[in-house]
This record gives sequence, C-alpha cells and structure tokens, in this order.
Amino acid sequence: MFGELRGEYSQLMGIFELWGAAYNSYEEGDGGIERWGLLFLGDFGDRGNHSLETICLLLALKIQYPQQIHLIRGNHEDRWINNSFGFFEECEFRLNENSSDEYSVFNRMNRLFEYLPLAAIIDNSILCLHGGIGATLKKIDQIEKLTRPLDVVHDVETDKQRLVVDILWSDPTDNDQELGIHENVIRDPQGTGNIVKFGPDIVAEFLAANNLCKIIRAHECVMDGMER
Repeated sequence: MFGELRGEYSQLMGIFELWGAAYNSYEEGDGGIERWGLLFLGDFGDRGNHSLETICLLLALKIQYPQQIHLIRGNHEDRWINNSFGFFEECEFRLNENSSDEYSVFNRMNRLFEYLPLAAIIDNSILCLHGGIGATLKKIDQIEKLTRPLDVVHDVETDKQRLVVDILWSDPTDNDQELGIHENVIRDPQGTGNIVKFGPDIVAEFLAANNLCKIIRAHECVMDGMER
C-alpha cells in the first residue's frame, strides 16, 4: 500500500518497477498487479507537476484490474483543497480548459472523488485510511453508514462532518507519552478544534473495540518512507 503520490508520476512508475508492472503476467515470474494487488491511500494529485497522468493512470488501472487496484480518498481529493494546491492550475494550464465549466476535467475529477471510499480493511484485521481515527471514529460501522457522494465540510457543524474530517485529516500524537485527544496546531493554526491528534490509548481502545490488530495510514511525510 502506498500514500502521498502528490502528482509525482515518476514515483508511481517506481512503485510498479518494484512490485511488478501491469503487463507482467503471472507466468513470467512476478505477476505484477494481477498477483499482488495495490492499495493507494489517497492524495493522488496536488503539488507535483503530473497530477493528471498520475490520477488518470490509477483510474485506468482500476477499470482494468478492479479486484487488484484499490483507491481510497485522501484530504486532497477535495475540491476546496485541490483548488489551492496545484490541481486546479494544472488542469487550466495544461488542458486549456475553463474549470468553472461543470464538464471540465477538474470538476469531473472532483465529482468522482466524492464517490471514493474513506477506508479499507485487509484480512479483517488491518484498517487502512488516509488520516486517522481522530476523536469521533469509534466503530467501523460509522464509516460504512456514510453515504456517497460525500462532500467534505471544513467548518464542522454536525457529527457526520466531524467524522469525515477526522478520517481525512487527523494525525497520531508525536510520541507514545501523549495520551488522549489534542489540538492539531500544525493543521489547525486557527484553533477551531476541527482537526485533532489522537494518542496511542485512543488507538488501543479502537482496535480492541473493533477486533483489529493495527491501523495503516498516510497523510504525513516520513524520511524513511515508512514509520511505525
């Protein structure tokens, strides 16, 4: 599973180089996508220079390999965010389109993003999502009850809106000594309280309540590519 592609098409190509490209057959030895299956944890575009190629290839592979390619939503699969962090400008500049047109690529992509799932479960034991469990996600069926298409509301007013923001935006605390729920001052500098950090005790309670063994997430850059 992989997170934070951020429009870096070469990074996506590197993943296929490591794990097998779509055209490798099982008989040739590695099987590529057909054998392994790949889960992408959101944030497919923005910031990088090739969001269009990255997103379009992932979608094409999802069509070709629906049981092997899995895409869940990140906080940048959100019109309000990707309007400000590069995807909007890339669509207008490279496609010479008017993104205010409801049939523009930018708007069609964002309508598609509203249908993406917010989480995935592997082997009934590992929860995969983009951000975290925050303060409000207590049971898996809370995610299952969310209806799509789903708009992300940042000025949180309802429990549903807060749950979505928790899933897409929250982070774990910086160390295991920070328990409970804390303000996330980096992502919420205005102090609205809408974006939080959750401690290891919150994780342990959630895993026990849902009979899971671990959570795998993205949303933060770590120097070694993976951090426990």
